[in-house]
Amino acid sequence: MLAGLFRSNQPAVLLVLPVVVAGLFLPCFWHEPVAPGMMMPLAAAVASMIGPSAWAGVLLGLLLVMSIAVQLALLMNALEFMDRRNHLVAFLFPVALAGLGGGLGYDPALLGMPFVLMALRRTWSVGNADPALGASFNAGLLIGLAAMCYLPYAFLIAVLWASSSVIRPFAWREYVLPVVGMALPFYFAWVVLNLTDRLPWKPLHTILSPDADPMILSGSSVQVAFMVLMALVILVALFAFSSGYARSIIRGKNLRSSLLAFALALTVIMFMLHLIKDSFPAVLAAVPCAIFGGYAFVAPRRAWLAECAALGLLTLALWVRW
Repeated sequence: MLAGLFRSNQPAVLLVLPVVVAGLFLPCFWHEPVAPGMMMPLAAAVASMIGPSAWAGVLLGLLLVMSIAVQLALLMNALEFMDRRNHLVAFLFPVALAGLGGGLGYDPALLGMPFVLMALRRTWSVGNADPALGASFNAGLLIGLAAMCYLPYAFLIAVLWASSSVIRPFAWREYVLPVVGMALPFYFAWVVLNLTDRLPWKPLHTILSPDADPMILSGSSVQVAFMVLMALVILVALFAFSSGYARSIIRGKNLRSSLLAFALALTVIMFMLHLIKDSFPAVLAAVPCAIFGGYAFVAPRRAWLAECAALGLLTLALWVRW
């Protein structure tokens, strides 16, 4: 019933999303927020606007979770990554974030993810014969804005290059323009900081700041059970993904290859952050889990197993939070 509901392509299904998000993250309103450290300029500007209020940070986090969930569903449907349009990703993202994370507050990584998804959609929407210079620049600019929230997102410029290499014929300007676009926010941030006498600017130090919603790698038995069930769902989903890849036409294969490049880039970021400070934001793991997990529920061979898995994930995520 739960998986079948979000398997529908009816936009009205998204009306259930606020209920799911509120049920999962309502306890965060009375949790003690993580003390913020150094932030990138855009993240610091938003933090100064919401002030020291803990509930305001959690409320912004809830809005960002719903925004990212809707963006993921629109991205997957618009580019037809799956055999049929659905809203499974919109359901799986908040569930994965709740089950894998330690809390929800104002998180720069969560703030920057909408810019990342907009950049990916801008890049992946360009056809093989369409003009792509403007799209390449815009995508790089959006990655730069994401990096102004959370610096490790700058590494995702590699995803834009990888996507261009598989979707379109080689054109060197399509590799240079994203870098130019990404550099602009850094330049303007430096200018503003210089004019306001806030130099020296040390962006690399922001990586060491504590995460507001870190990934819990060794949590309670309930959280371990959630991770095991999610891993089984991802395993089934990978078989469905490979089957869809084999059936798809050239453009479909290229887009799915770009999706794999995105997941690989996020994995590299998580690995490097874990080496540097033994933690990383849960949103980095929740996004690929939601994207690939959806393949397990689109056309299951046994519908009752899919329903049990979806209900199990939601139940365990609620148990972790409450």
